[in-house]
Parts: sequence; structure tokens; C-alpha cells
Amino acid sequence: MSSTTETTSFDPCSGCEIPCSKHACYPSEIAKEIDQGNMIGSVEKHRRHLCIGQSIPPSQWPKDINDLQGDYIAELSRVLKEKKDSIGYSIKLSSASVVTTTTTDDPSHIADWYVFPDQIKITNVNIKQIEQIIQTLFVDDQSVIKIKDKTKTIEEQLKENNNLPSFDDNIRCERLHGLWLLVCCHYQRDQRCGVIGPMIVDEIEKYVREADLIDKVHWLKVSHLGGHKFAGNVIVYPSGAWYGRVLTCHIPVLIDAYRSSSEDLKSKLKPLYRGHLDTTW
Repeated sequence: MSSTTETTSFDPCSGCEIPCSKHACYPSEIAKEIDQGNMIGSVEKHRRHLCIGQSIPPSQWPKDINDLQGDYIAELSRVLKEKKDSIGYSIKLSSASVVTTTTTDDPSHIADWYVFPDQIKITNVNIKQIEQIIQTLFVDDQSVIKIKDKTKTIEEQLKENNNLPSFDDNIRCERLHGLWLLVCCHYQRDQRCGVIGPMIVDEIEKYVREADLIDKVHWLKVSHLGGHKFAGNVIVYPSGAWYGRVLTCHIPVLIDAYRSSSEDLKSKLKPLYRGHLDTTW
């Protein structure tokens, strides 16, 4: 007569049992489609990340955000391409689903810009003002971070509390404080991100509420980042670190690691690490 002893396995990043009984688990038909291959080096080179916030639910994003109603993203993409040589570096462009307070008759022609790693928000940018903002921020390099300044790191410049860029025509600019998590939730681009992303956001909201971090940790639901086969995909700013295959049970570790700047906690996240915002010349 023989007996079989079942061995309990644990997630190396969070320490949770597998499957986890404390956090929401992804549907099995989605989980089995997540690529378990090497993720290192899967982040396209970029020095800035521009997220365009509009009151559009992620479920309404078309497969290509350039096809969004109102042509705001399409016009922005056109200007960025036109000024690519003058800018001199790559910019990641995403849509973000946010609640805006615009009162215009055509909200598809107005957006709030979230600029990382600069940690600034530019509010109420009309489609006609796109070229002016691009020229100031990215061509003239007039932001709180001078990307083209090779003498100082991004971290050093953020600590210097440099002046905010100034614009005309009632455009407001403010600093973004605390930790920011960007989560891919783009369903029509890939079902994996479309299902997993909102579950991650739910866990972020839950943990932030329970840990009383409402004013210290923030998040955005964003469109396709690249590497949807590695869902869930999360970017941490101002660090600029990219993570893939993120589970809901990883969220407390992820937030705590970057809130505390704990190298020990960050080391636990190494199996999830995909790459980083480019800070080298």
C-alpha cells in the first residue's frame, strides 16, 4: 500500500502558494496562452513615454490607436514622425483611459498628456496645439528633465525640481507625484492584455486602499505596449522598469519594492523583468 504526498509550490516573487488563494487567478484559457520564454531585451528602445488621456474605455480602443475617433492620436503620430530627426530619440506613445473634465463640444479633439519619466501632466491640449507642445517638450527639450543633457541622470534632474514647461492658450502643466503604474489593458489588440490588465488594476486599487497609499501610488490603463504575449505587462515610473507575466499576487511586492526603494524586494521581481526606459547615450 503506497501513499502520495502532494508538494505545495510557491511563487518565487510573491511567496504565494500556486495556485494563490489570496488573490484573483487568471482564467485558465488565458493563463495557458502566456509565453514562458525569455523576456529580457523585449522592450523597444525609447527615452520618453507619452500617454494621451481621454475618456475612452479600453474596450473601445481599436486594434490600432491611430484609428481612434477624432484622429487625435493619428495627428500626434504624424507630428512625432515629422519631427523625428529634430527630436533625436524614440518616444513611446500610448492611449490612456482617464476621466477628463473637458467641457468642449468635441472631446475627441482634447486630451490630457502624461509625460514619463518627467512625471508631468499637461491638461486640456487641443488637437491644434499638438505641434506647439511637441516642439517645446521634445525638440527644444524644455521639460523638467532635459533628455539631451548628458551630464546629469534622470534621477538627478528629478531631484532638482526644475521649472515646469510653460505653454500658451490655457494649457495647464502640473507635476505628478508618487509612484505610477502603467498597465496594458488593450483587449482588441490582444485578449491576454484585455483580460489580465483590468484584473491587475483591480488588485492595485485594492492594495492601495488597504495600505492607505491613495495619494502615493497611482495607475493608468494604457493601450498596447509591446510584448502582449508576456501579459500582464506593467511599467513603473519614474523608474522606467518594465515587468511581464505579472500576476495579481505580485502587485504588493511591486508597489512595496518601488515605494521603499528596497533592492531586496526588487531582486524578488527579477523573474518578471523585461527591460527599462533607455537612459544611456
